[in-house]
Amino acid sequence: MSTLYIAGAWQAGQGELFHSLNPVTQQVLWSGQGATAEQVDHAVQAARQAFPAWALLSLDQRIAVLEAFAASLKQHADELANCIGEETGKPLWESATEVTSMVNKIAISVQSYRERTGEKSSPLGDATAVLRHKPHGVVAVFGPYNFPGHLPNGHIVPALLAGNTVLFKPSELTPKVAELTVKCWIEAGLPAGVLNLLQGGRETGVALAANPGIDGLFFTG
Repeated sequence: MSTLYIAGAWQAGQGELFHSLNPVTQQVLWSGQGATAEQVDHAVQAARQAFPAWALLSLDQRIAVLEAFAASLKQHADELANCIGEETGKPLWESATEVTSMVNKIAISVQSYRERTGEKSSPLGDATAVLRHKPHGVVAVFGPYNFPGHLPNGHIVPALLAGNTVLFKPSELTPKVAELTVKCWIEAGLPAGVLNLLQGGRETGVALAANPGIDGLFFTG
């Protein structure tokens, strides 16, 4: 089963087999193998290779991809809300609210970016201090299980908007939500390597966090 998304292609994990269960019925919702350390390293290299071109795009070009992602989320809102409910045990109304928050994050992030970035100059003695913003590089995002759509989305969207590339390691309890979310990014036209999905448990997380090729790590917890 193709559970990982690396360098623009789905591929099977080669690590430990794990399952996602409905916490109420114990029904198996998703099965697959996690990413090995070697596959994590491959994904980091893919993100590094994709970084220069993504960072050089204009802000408007990156915003266009994010807005297409928002449109894809709206189109698949029912499917995603049902998936969040099944994997977390949340009532459907709460899962639907989470999807709405994911959509709203796009406009909020764009507004914040425009307000807080750009070149700023100020006098500094006999000189002039200039503040410029630039992409940080390759970043990892660890997603939690309790808000598997909204909380990682809150890191991924601003990171991509700012010109970074991302390695997304979701909770092993909610892999299906992550997979559906990444498919929405693909539908939005996100270039290969800009967002990579690394499913798995502790071993995958340790391999990603310890990889010297990442420039930063975002997590909730």
